[in-house]
Amino acid sequence: MSRLPVWGRWLLAVTLVRAIFAALLPPTPEESYHWNFARHLDWSYLDHPGMVAWPIALGRLVFGDTAFAIRVVPLFFAAGTTILLARMARKLYGEPAALWAVLLHTIQPVTYVTSASGYPDSPLLFFWTLAMTLVWEALESGRGVAWIKAGIALGFGLNSKYTIVFFGVSVLGYLLTSARDRRHLATPWPYLAAALAILLFAPVLWWNYRHGWASFRYQSVERLGSMNEFHPKAFLKYVALQWGAVVPLTLPLAVVAARRGARSARPEERYLFWCFAPMMAFFMAVSWTMPIHVLWPLPCWLGLTVLMSGMMAEGGDAIAFAYRRAAPWIAGVMAAIVLLVGIHGAVLLPRVPPLSPTHGWDVVAARVRELRAELRPGNFVVGLGKKYFVASQLAFQLRAPDEVYGRPVLGQQELQYNFWTDPEALAGRDAAIVVEAGHEDPAALARSFRSVESAGELVVPLRGGKPLRFLLYRGRDYIPTPLPPEFPH
Repeated sequence: MSRLPVWGRWLLAVTLVRAIFAALLPPTPEESYHWNFARHLDWSYLDHPGMVAWPIALGRLVFGDTAFAIRVVPLFFAAGTTILLARMARKLYGEPAALWAVLLHTIQPVTYVTSASGYPDSPLLFFWTLAMTLVWEALESGRGVAWIKAGIALGFGLNSKYTIVFFGVSVLGYLLTSARDRRHLATPWPYLAAALAILLFAPVLWWNYRHGWASFRYQSVERLGSMNEFHPKAFLKYVALQWGAVVPLTLPLAVVAARRGARSARPEERYLFWCFAPMMAFFMAVSWTMPIHVLWPLPCWLGLTVLMSGMMAEGGDAIAFAYRRAAPWIAGVMAAIVLLVGIHGAVLLPRVPPLSPTHGWDVVAARVRELRAELRPGNFVVGLGKKYFVASQLAFQLRAPDEVYGRPVLGQQELQYNFWTDPEALAGRDAAIVVEAGHEDPAALARSFRSVESAGELVVPLRGGKPLRFLLYRGRDYIPTPLPPEFPH
């Protein structure tokens, strides 16, 4: 322990806290959904490439179907991302910058949470950072092997989340605008790295080929097809979310760092700026016409975090100097907030609304078990509600991913559940139906079962927030209702 640098001790403490809460916090609906991916292992999925599932599957081998199993491998990804940032900051700005990089990275709220959770952003952030450091190594050393390593990192990143393509845009933009490093475009190494990344991306390409390019269409044509109206409020929400979720206490430092990177004559700072700008600019432009998820631009903050750490280490700027003086207070405030949020997520503090619908599902699952006992053997479960939340949480709580279905049994689309549902295989079977209050669709239920009987209402009180409310039904003799042909399945 004494041999660890200060930044290593801070990271170790952060990782231990993360591990404790990883075991205590129930899975979010998104994590339960991704746990279902791991129980239906495939090369890719409709809304994400395959990397999101394999770490969870690995965690299951050791820790079973638990919340900690979902998060244990992402914990290593999160620590690895931070270590890579510290090493890059130390290489570019000296040892003090490594500590600032770790501090600045681990006090970013949404990064702190998602990088160690069962989200595709966890491996994405790691492989983006790895590729970022390896490309810079290639530029500095001129060694082709570093480009090859960067291509491998980019390939694994492509298997994590499609948005890593912006890293390629960043590298190309930097090379085209760099008088010093433009010469690398005249060598075969960047192109070999890109070809290797595409080769490693082949499993996702194969899955899409076999499924009518469903994932690519969903993530491109269908998403961009919603860009048909001007939404100034969406832009303001985008800016506010990025501020509040990533740099709530360090926005002035981030702005100054971005301006410094754009104007700097130092190649390393121009490179870090280019690792930030294209992705941020794209989503900022698109946010005028469609809502942008807070996580989509998250990787672009990695390069800017290193640049911010360099400013803090050098301390010449007035903003950096002010933040150096306030750093203990900022770190203390963020640590207190993280602990309070973690405690609230684990036990729900009185009079504080839940941050995510994670609690109460064990109660719902217990009632579903009772309901299933009243039905004929071979029955299944239908969970209907907001997005895929009800089906995913019930599948996890029941530990029955092959017996819980969503809207596709009613002939309606619900992301990856389209591919996990074979209506003909369920024909004639009974179902325990759980409908989140406010999402009732009696006509669809009536079309899909010979008879539908009410099994009452279930209300699950939650300390500090509104109770969960569900309507329960017994569905008799399921009538197969296939998805319309325009839905991917």
